[in-house]
Amino acid sequence: MDKSSDLSTPFTATNDLSGNGATKNSEAPSAKKPIVIKKRKKKTKNIIIAIAALAIVGLGAWYFFFRGEAAQIPFIRFAVVDKGDIVKSVTATGTLQATTTVQVGSQVSGTIKALHADFNTRVTKGQLVAELDPTFYEASVKAAQANFERAKADMEIAKRNADRSKELLSKDLISKAEDDVAATTYETAQSTVKQMKAALDQAQVNLSYTRIHAPISGVVTQRSVDVGQTVAASLNAPVLFIIAEDLQEMEVQANVDEADIGQVKQGEDVSFTVDAFPGEKFHGNVKMVRLNPIIQQNVVTYTVVISAQNKEEKLFPGMTATVTIVNSAVQDVIRVPVAATRFTPPNLEASAEPAQGPRSGKRDSTRAKGDSTSRGGRQRSNTATIYRRSNKPVQPGEVPVMEPVKIKMGISDGMLTEVLSSDPQLNLGDSIAVGSVLPAKTGATSAPGTNPFGTPARPGGGAARGR
Repeated sequence: MDKSSDLSTPFTATNDLSGNGATKNSEAPSAKKPIVIKKRKKKTKNIIIAIAALAIVGLGAWYFFFRGEAAQIPFIRFAVVDKGDIVKSVTATGTLQATTTVQVGSQVSGTIKALHADFNTRVTKGQLVAELDPTFYEASVKAAQANFERAKADMEIAKRNADRSKELLSKDLISKAEDDVAATTYETAQSTVKQMKAALDQAQVNLSYTRIHAPISGVVTQRSVDVGQTVAASLNAPVLFIIAEDLQEMEVQANVDEADIGQVKQGEDVSFTVDAFPGEKFHGNVKMVRLNPIIQQNVVTYTVVISAQNKEEKLFPGMTATVTIVNSAVQDVIRVPVAATRFTPPNLEASAEPAQGPRSGKRDSTRAKGDSTSRGGRQRSNTATIYRRSNKPVQPGEVPVMEPVKIKMGISDGMLTEVLSSDPQLNLGDSIAVGSVLPAKTGATSAPGTNPFGTPARPGGGAARGR
């Protein structure tokens, strides 16, 4: 009985719905349940910790990259008000040429027999510079001479016949018609003589053309033929030499844009440079403004002829000259950079004009009106507003306080502009804003000259460059 009761115990404990009479076997499964719950709670806690860590890292990244960019403070670049000279001018490029250049050619065809001039040879007017083979033209002269002599002989016979005919007619030995024929034959012979004389003269002129002479005094700048070369002058005269009359008097033919040609006047002073002599300036004046437009790819330019002295003969024909045509100039005037008249500081909250409020990087109506300088120093308006740095102390990371100054401008060279008057008064040495630059991203939330890790910034870094 005892054994049977022991065997039935597990079944009783399993089927006992009220929980009474539970044995050790029935308590074993229930004892394992707290262990399973503890493991699940630990896993959930680890997930929460990981999510919190990711959130902290994401918040830090957002603060470092995005909030740091929004907090970037631009560094303002300043220039100093000074005194000096301003020259308003027009610039262009051109080519140096001799004042008078003559192409020496041949009016007759033939073979070059001899050359008496070469490159850089100085020649005088009438000097023999080349010879063609004259054999053919000498023969032509002889043939024309023979024809002329024969024509004269025929004329003499016709003259005698005409005289005899008149004598016979007076004696009524011949008719009037026969006398007219004799007179006409004589007149025809006279015309033939004149024709043969013209042919002889032409042959002699052609023979003289075989000897080519310099038409002007000057320097040979180009030789296009050699001895033994055949030249043909059937339609166009072949060019044998190019002679420049006087290299001590040169001219520059500069192409000036149509937008600037209205400022160029005859007699204005000109300075120009050439690549052959860097740093050296040559001088001249405007000789002529040609009215003939030159149109290339819808770009219209006009040729300005500039005369220049070349006493030392440093300048050669064909050199490219960079020309500066001076329209007007002033000396010892107060001047500011043109960039200052175009710039508005990004933040004017601490300005002397608080009513204007914060400014954006775009120019306002006053700024646009003052933007007056254009290419070539031309000005569409003579007023502008610039911003002077105030003496008020600035805390680290703050934009310097700017004071607006209204100025009336004079002439400009494109880089500097003359200040005729200012309100309030500008003084020499004042710092005026000309531009701004944002610091590097890594230094956006740091003081200028340091990086986020507290070590000194590298010399020439983005923050230092913006000052």
